[in-house]
Amino acid sequence: MDRRQEFRARSLEKGVPGHIVDEALQLALPRVELRPPGHNNGPVAGRYGGLPSLPADVEWSGFPHFIASVDCAALPPGALDFPLPADGHLLFFGTMDEPEWGEDSEDTEGFVLHVPAGTVTAERRPAGKHAEFVREPFPLHMHVDWNMPVPGHDVIESHEERRLVWEEYEDGLWSDTSGAGELTLGGYACPAYDDPCLPPYPGGDDQPWRLLAQARVSPISREPIENTVFWLMRPEDLAEGRFEKAKVRLELVPPA
Repeated sequence: MDRRQEFRARSLEKGVPGHIVDEALQLALPRVELRPPGHNNGPVAGRYGGLPSLPADVEWSGFPHFIASVDCAALPPGALDFPLPADGHLLFFGTMDEPEWGEDSEDTEGFVLHVPAGTVTAERRPAGKHAEFVREPFPLHMHVDWNMPVPGHDVIESHEERRLVWEEYEDGLWSDTSGAGELTLGGYACPAYDDPCLPPYPGGDDQPWRLLAQARVSPISREPIENTVFWLMRPEDLAEGRFEKAKVRLELVPPA
């Protein structure tokens, strides 16, 4: 049973009218969940942690920290509702520590890099204080499923009629709590607080942004916190594969 089927079954069981369930299911988005060994039986499609392999012309001091990489050739064609490169690797960088916030923090606290297949690369090791943020690497196994929004997501909050329907059937519509995990491509954001795709948008304008990926990271800190890193892109940049234009939003969640 995929999550669309689970959403339908559980919502109908709670008494939500069938036509409301059908309308809600129109908002389902596909996503690729990349998790450690033992979490699913899918093929390996990425790696969490370790050291990034970068082309010689890419400058990297060790920060933003390297979080994970995806083998694009291992992803099923058309797995998401936006295109990804057919080959090469996508590398995701963000902060694993409490950031020093500033006016340009959304621009400077992370980035996405596509390294095409056949590119000459070399493994880079961060020096100094950033070396402690290198994580022991492990493979990421892929699982493709559907993802449903919940109240608070932009797709609901920006549509008055839809928001009212979700409020009316709040106790009956099943909530997808699958989470961000080690790395997830596509789907809806899984924040503890506010949807990072809600305005104000990165760049200070009124153009909506899409979620490219999200990752949960556990930083090394004097005051332990759990971070979720969100990589966002404009729909037109996402469609054209302009990953250098990705912006990052970071959510800090104190431990319970």
